[in-house]
Amino acid sequence: MLFLFRGHNGPLVRAIVGALLLVVGITVHGGAILAGIGAVLLAWGGIGALSAQRAGRRSHVSSGGRMS
Repeated sequence: MLFLFRGHNGPLVRAIVGALLLVVGITVHGGAILAGIGAVLLAWGGIGALSAQRAGRRSHVSSGGRMS
């Protein structure tokens, strides 16, 4: 399952798995560890998505613009 966390859709997969674990951890009695892991994965996925978006903007601007 760890191979899903890499690649182009990695942040999305991390966010989805994190959200699922967070929900399961909240609903199940004694699922604090699952909720904690879910929150970490959700944050990691969000940060990864923002980072990928910024990197995409940088490459888009640098490839279309000319240096003077």
